[in-house]
Amino acid sequence: MDSIVDGLMKQMMSSDNLTTIGQKVGADDKSTKSALEMGLPLLLGALSQKASTSEGSNSILSSIAGIAQGAGNPADDVSAYLGSSSSSQGSDLVSSLLGSSMQPIQQAVSQRTGLPANVVGQLLSMALPLLLGSLGQKSSPSPESNDLSKMLAEQSNLAMSSSPGAAEVMQQLIAPEKSGGIMGMLKKILKM
Repeated sequence: MDSIVDGLMKQMMSSDNLTTIGQKVGADDKSTKSALEMGLPLLLGALSQKASTSEGSNSILSSIAGIAQGAGNPADDVSAYLGSSSSSQGSDLVSSLLGSSMQPIQQAVSQRTGLPANVVGQLLSMALPLLLGSLGQKSSPSPESNDLSKMLAEQSNLAMSSSPGAAEVMQQLIAPEKSGGIMGMLKKILKM
């Protein structure tokens, strides 16, 4: 099975696309690439976790369908999407799909790359519609929630195996509260 993340990274890393992304968020090419290499697998992992429930899976399916019905699938022409103003409007998708689980991902990528968390958030907001569009391309015309959950789990495993840093961060994010994972630390901080 081909990795969605690898395919997206190849398209996003062409020199023009990478520069466009970096200019939109105010980051250099190297930092932008590093943040996307870690952030895309983490986004996919978060989507995979969400799809483990039928409600979460249906929410993702609705978002994929919404992208296809909108101005066109951004994954069909990555350069056009990145050059358009709609590439910065993925924050609504991030909020509706990932909600509070986005903050620890932003913080983890920020700590690993040195980019400010708000810049990481902008990058991931730009990347999420591309990721959903790629999932839409890869799935059958009318995927079932079980099929989506299985595909996301397989794709997440592929992405994590090709990005050990992201796999390590994902383990920290899903670590139980008592083991001191990032999620546990955030829960402790937010309870204070």
